[in-house]
This record gives sequence, C-alpha cells and structure tokens, in this order.
Amino acid sequence: MTKFTQIDNLLMTDRVYKELKNAIFKRLLAPGQKLDIFELADQFNVSRTPIKEAFNRLNLEGLVVIKPRKGTYVAEIDMNKIIEVFDARLLIETWAARIGASQGTQEDFRELRKLCYEMDKYYQAKPFDSMNFNELDIQFHIQIVKMGRNQIILDLYKGLNAHRITERAFFERAFEKAESSHYQHLEIVEAFEKRDEALVVEIVTNHIMNGKEALLQS
Repeated sequence: MTKFTQIDNLLMTDRVYKELKNAIFKRLLAPGQKLDIFELADQFNVSRTPIKEAFNRLNLEGLVVIKPRKGTYVAEIDMNKIIEVFDARLLIETWAARIGASQGTQEDFRELRKLCYEMDKYYQAKPFDSMNFNELDIQFHIQIVKMGRNQIILDLYKGLNAHRITERAFFERAFEKAESSHYQHLEIVEAFEKRDEALVVEIVTNHIMNGKEALLQS
C-alpha cells in the first residue's frame, strides 16, 4: 500500500510540475510573480507536498526562485544572463565536440541520431509541440557534452539550465527558432559519424551563435 501512495504522489508532482512549467513558458505566470502554495494546492486539489516538490524541480531548472522566509517566485528573464549562457554553451559544447569526434563511440552517435528522429516527429506535428521538442533538444546537447567524458563539466553544463533559460525568451517564436536550427542537428550527427572534428566544431558553433544572434536581433 505504501508503494501505491508513493507512485500516486510522484504522478501528482509530475502533473503539477508540467502544468506550472507550461504556464511559466506561456507567460500565464509572469516573471517575478509570487506563487502561493496554498492557492495552488486548492487549484490542483492536492496537498502542499506535490506543490513543494514541483517548486524544487522548477528551482533546479532556473524557472522559479525560492527565497527563504519570503516565498517562491517565477524567475525573471535576465537578457544579460541569457547571453552569457550562450557563451558558456559555446565553450563547453565545442570542447566536447572535439573529443566526441575522435573518441565518441558508435553508440554515442546512434543516440544522437535517435534523438534527431524523435525531434523530427514533434517538429512535423501540427500543431507544433514546442515543449516536447525542447526536451529532446536538451537531451541532444547533453549527449554531446557527455562525449567529453568529464562528469564535473557535464554537471556544470546541466547546472547552467541553458535551454530552460533561453527557451523562455524564444517561446513566442518557438517554431521559427526550430525551423532555422532543427536540421543542423542531423548535420552535427553526420559530422560526428565522419569523425570530422573541424566540421563538427564549425556546425556546433554556428548552431549556438545563430541562436544568440537571433535573440539579439529580437
């Protein structure tokens, strides 16, 4: 019986987490807005525990800020931080790409190709499912960094919450952004499979810099 209760709580937490994240991306919950745990518990018809656990997950992703003795707030969109995140991604991902081109395994490359195909399904779907597309996009870039075979750097990269932070700024133009960059994912995979280090680094660099430039232009 205890196991069933735990599973149910996990399902409730996941539901609350997804609903809140979706509301944050759609600006239904505005940057800087305070989130009332009691009000949310009533709206979701759950106890405060799933709300707290969802808050913790969103906090780890940089989507909310938990201020001790003050409350939980939707994270502000800091454009300077977003630009810095792009620069940090460029350093880490190009470093990992160089290693992956020479030391990556066929299994690494198959995983990247699999993620490309899964992203393509969401890219082709009508209407465009930006949330699921972005989740796969995150996994794709994490897989590149994994090929660096350095757990400390991988943890640092995940801690950037790079995609969570930047995608909020792009949400209203999510399909436009995907349209301009999606097919570069497959080009990256093909360059890895050829073990062409220079080409991999070039495409990864262009991929990241195009996103940064698109944000600056907007």
